[in-house]
Amino acid sequence: MKRVAAICLDLDDTLWAVGPAIERAEIAMLDWLAGRYPRVTEIHDVHSMRAVRQQVAGEFPAMRHDFTFLRRQALAWHAREAGYPEQLADEAFEVFHAERNRVEVFADVVPALDRLRTRFRLMTLSNGNADLRIIGLDGYFERALAARDAGAAKPDQRIFRALLDGAGLEPGDVLYVGDDPYADVQGARNAGLQAAWLDRFGRSWPQEVQPPDLAVRDLGELADRLL
Repeated sequence: MKRVAAICLDLDDTLWAVGPAIERAEIAMLDWLAGRYPRVTEIHDVHSMRAVRQQVAGEFPAMRHDFTFLRRQALAWHAREAGYPEQLADEAFEVFHAERNRVEVFADVVPALDRLRTRFRLMTLSNGNADLRIIGLDGYFERALAARDAGAAKPDQRIFRALLDGAGLEPGDVLYVGDDPYADVQGARNAGLQAAWLDRFGRSWPQEVQPPDLAVRDLGELADRLL
């Protein structure tokens, strides 16, 4: 590896497990809809609402990187279908978003960030719509970029370039750390960044992808290796 000046972290399934948070948020939103807009839940459950969101993504291919847009559009579709005003979409999304950001950060994350920020500039780059301010981690990072703000999603090189714009860093100065071999490791490397694979679950590395510059089991090991 080359010298590292900055570390950029993925969020979902890197700093916390995203699956339980999304599932819990969708159930909370469905329960809220049942109380406030019951005709929606007379027609749909969580699974059929996911199917509608996939349909919406197909109708707006240029917006597939923006999960907030897609979910709001799907909720507006449910409102029209059930004969409710489209303000339902904004209200229901707020319920979803609040619960989606009630995540349980992995135990190694905060101690490792405390160590890493003593030497490296820290940033985040995510395809998702987590809010670090709500979660309480925003103070660790000088820059936090989401796909919806960059106009592209990983592994598209444009999102990595957007991260570096105005940062005074060359791509090779940055180590990108994430759990996905394709979106995170291969995407970062194609954009000229160094790349580390954070594998919390003992998965096999895909043979068709060039191995990462660094592989670690958690952020504690990343701090050990870099410091």
